Amino acid sequence: MKKIAENRMSMFYAVEGVCDAHAGVWAALVPYATAVGEVKANIGLIEDAIEVQEAELKGYAKDKAEKKEVMVDLTLDLAQAGYALAVDIGDAVLQGKMDFSRSDLFAGRDTVIGQRCQGIHTEAAAVVAQLAPYGILPADLTALQTAIDAYVDVVDAPRVAVTVRKGATTAIDKLVSQTSDILNDRMDKMMPEFKTSAPAFFQEYFDARIIVDLGGKEGEEETPPPTP
Repeated sequence: MKKIAENRMSMFYAVEGVCDAHAGVWAALVPYATAVGEVKANIGLIEDAIEVQEAELKGYAKDKAEKKEVMVDLTLDLAQAGYALAVDIGDAVLQGKMDFSRSDLFAGRDTVIGQRCQGIHTEAAAVVAQLAPYGILPADLTALQTAIDAYVDVVDAPRVAVTVRKGATTAIDKLVSQTSDILNDRMDKMMPEFKTSAPAFFQEYFDARIIVDLGGKEGEEETPPPTP
């Protein structure tokens, strides 16, 4: 969520709280009550969009990270067994192709990591019959291929999530703007009605309307509050 939108959302919550606390004051004023209802509805929609915005990337990224871990762990077992075999049979070329640490396997872009593991699988498959004494069986190669395929399938998933997140961000921006308009053009303009009849509500409302920069110093205002 953008910083400016987050600051305004905090202000919306403050205004909502003040209005809830003084509902008996404005409930009979239909235009004001309608505006409050719209603000509350928009707050709910913004919360829904924030949930999508936050959950999408985290969910996909977590899934990809878990699948990467499984793939790399299986690949490392295969590489170490292949390296030991290469040393025993004096195959320097195979030894070089199997010479990977865990950090080596994790290095680079996601697509590179997947292809690196696939390359080790390919080399191991060519000597699988010789790997049995080192604890590697054909089933282990099958398990690694399954893990590689599962990982490759989700490599682009976060990019898809970014698109979804972008849509949620656009929706948030639009809703924040709409809610600000309701406050600026309708509720603020009707507040003089309560200046004398409900002075506590009047003062608390405009106090709540101050937009505080949550990322700055305490009390720093993003924009000046509306004039009571």
